[in-house]
Amino acid sequence: MDIFYYVLIMLAAILISNVINRFVPFVSIPLIQIGLGVLVAFLPLAFELNLNPELFLVLFIAPLLFNDGKRSDRQALWNLRAPILMLALGLVFVTVLVVGYFVNWMIPTIPLAAAFALAAALAPTDAVAVGSLSGRIDLPKKITHLLEGEALMNDASGLVAFQFAIAAMVTGVFSLWDASVEFVVVAVGGIICGLVLTFIKFRFLKWMRKLGMEDVTLHMLIQILTPFVIYLVAEEFHVSGILAVVAAGIMHAFERKKMDPMSVKLNVVSQGTWSVIIFVLNGLVFIILGTQLPDIIQVVWENSGISNLQVLFYILLITFGLIAIRFLWIHFGWLIPHLMKKEDMSKPNLRATVLTSLSGVRGAVTLASALSIPFVLGDGSPFPQRSLIICIASGVILCSLIIATAILPILARKDETKSDSPRAEQTMKLTVYRYVIENLGKEVDAENKAAAQAVMDDYRQRMRDVQKQDLDMTKQRDIEIGQQQLRLEILGWERENTQLLLKNGEIDEKTAYRYEKYIDALENALTHKLKTRYRMMGMMAKRLTRQLLHPKEWKRARERIAEMKQDPERGREQMEIIRSLREKNAAFVTEKLNERIGDMNPAVIWPLINENKRVAEQMRRDRVVPKSREKFEQQKKDVQLQAVQLERDIIQELFEKGKISRDLARELRQNLSLYETYYLGTEDLA
Repeated sequence: MDIFYYVLIMLAAILISNVINRFVPFVSIPLIQIGLGVLVAFLPLAFELNLNPELFLVLFIAPLLFNDGKRSDRQALWNLRAPILMLALGLVFVTVLVVGYFVNWMIPTIPLAAAFALAAALAPTDAVAVGSLSGRIDLPKKITHLLEGEALMNDASGLVAFQFAIAAMVTGVFSLWDASVEFVVVAVGGIICGLVLTFIKFRFLKWMRKLGMEDVTLHMLIQILTPFVIYLVAEEFHVSGILAVVAAGIMHAFERKKMDPMSVKLNVVSQGTWSVIIFVLNGLVFIILGTQLPDIIQVVWENSGISNLQVLFYILLITFGLIAIRFLWIHFGWLIPHLMKKEDMSKPNLRATVLTSLSGVRGAVTLASALSIPFVLGDGSPFPQRSLIICIASGVILCSLIIATAILPILARKDETKSDSPRAEQTMKLTVYRYVIENLGKEVDAENKAAAQAVMDDYRQRMRDVQKQDLDMTKQRDIEIGQQQLRLEILGWERENTQLLLKNGEIDEKTAYRYEKYIDALENALTHKLKTRYRMMGMMAKRLTRQLLHPKEWKRARERIAEMKQDPERGREQMEIIRSLREKNAAFVTEKLNERIGDMNPAVIWPLINENKRVAEQMRRDRVVPKSREKFEQQKKDVQLQAVQLERDIIQELFEKGKISRDLARELRQNLSLYETYYLGTEDLA
């Protein structure tokens, strides 16, 4: 049970890290997870995790790289093949040589071969860490593709260099020719192995389908096992398992182009399943890294023959050395002119060079390599300064993550989406609306096609309205402020007219009470928009708790639901009354607005006049439609609710990724709350 509790605690840490990141999005999730991993290491648990580097690579790195290969932009990788290879091969070997000699010179107690092993462990960047950073930091797309391609490819070169350095240290024998031939065999063999095994898998699946075995669950299980099997088989053939799974993932990306019904259904299930798997594995990688840090640091801190300040100095010096080598390699290699496709090839883009240099984050592969250093040499003597080497590698991982998290957001391209200007709000509204339309389109089926299309048309109209807005942003902001103030006046007019209709006996007290509650909700959405959502959630929780704690309340609620089902005509009558009231109030408001035309800015008042006319027309049309349309209206309401949730999700995602400020996110949520209350609140009145 101890290991079971340990796993539960680590899964809980993943959940907590994402909750923390939701409130402090400027701190990258890997750093939060490493910190939580350190806390887990200090818990008084009966189980202690001893990391097996080989198991770590197959269990975590293989599926993560396989998924990255599946999701990679194949065209972008091909277009950037030259710079990717220069980083994944050339830079790795230059880093091993330069850092290796530098470490040996700086710390003479670390032999040259061991220094090369440390440099080889530090050479490859980490695909998981790069992915975490690129998701939050707005890097140019070409730099993002370059980093992802480099991280996919350089693990093999780094690990091969590491293995040869360790072999030279343990045996005392090294041959440059043998190492070069071995590298080519391992790298090319890994790619071929991955492609061949993937081809065999596709043929096997085709044979299964011919036999009528088209169970999506079975095919999904085979897909989950694929990266593990390919990695293990490749390692058995003594070729690169990492490049094998990367090649297999990219080949699967081509296979996704098939659009037969079986493939479409499998892709839907695959996306959901892999999203959960990758979410958990990504978190576990950095939490496990955090759990290893206390023991690694303790050994060096207490007894390494070197003062603790010196160790910190070495870590910082090596970290900045890696960044400097990367910067010089990119700058003098003229990768950036090729990357940015500048006409003047003699002037590398300095800013892009700095961004690419700082984005070379180290992570899981570096830690796994360092921890795989043997304890003893071939003659039985202890491996020199093993604990110090592992501590330096861990320190460089942390420093690279901290530097990237702190500096990259400052240097990354600032665009209009990151300011609080009205133009930024317009741009982000268009982004949100496009996202909603795209995702609603994926959910369309034969039953809700008409309703979904109506909602998507509404969003397309909202996009056109945004695009037509005046380019004078100061004027536009004044218009929005004026409309908000006028909307508050309109709510007062609606409340006034509702009381007048009640006094004249045209509506009953129950209807007036419900409609005034609706007006209160709109007023709250305008004045305290962000609190409205939480107030509604609290009200729902309160009602649910009351029903659960009081069985009689629950029974009465169920009786009311049963009564409504038995007498649907009563519900329709209530809706007719509410629609009639909304129609009368909209007509009354339109009349009052017409009286104010001469006194107000036309750009402020005319949109609200047209809006109220549309509401009145919609209520009038809804009251005379045949009953067969009621199903369509309910479907449309369901799709609208789904669209609202999609809006809320994309706004939060953009905020967490740092693409919009907190103030702009609040503004967009406020507009969403108003839309939700105004257009979707009618049902609650019935």
